[in-house]
Amino acid sequence: MARVVITSPTVPSTAGVAVTPTTFTVDGISIPNGTKRALRVTNGSGASVNLTEKFGPAAAVDGVAPADRVIPLAASATKWFGPWSGAYAQEDGSVYIDISLPTSVTYEVVEITPK
Repeated sequence: MARVVITSPTVPSTAGVAVTPTTFTVDGISIPNGTKRALRVTNGSGASVNLTEKFGPAAAVDGVAPADRVIPLAASATKWFGPWSGAYAQEDGSVYIDISLPTSVTYEVVEITPK
């Protein structure tokens, strides 16, 4: 299985938009990076999971590549993530997000656009 590429983030509106959360896959997701994009993650399991934001190949601190950012998500918790700096950009410009136990974790990518 391959990383899921998000091509159409949900765009909220004043009329309301139906949200359909998607379950993570073992290979994670790829989000086109943008200053107005955010990721909502809900852990539906009874155990804590780890979300990993992967730094891009150009990220460096004093010439050293940083370790990927691992963020715990408690059982039954929901968190918002993003937007991401250019340090997270992969070669294609997207951001890679992985989850440690994907079967009970859902996500929704949103993009806020000015009117």
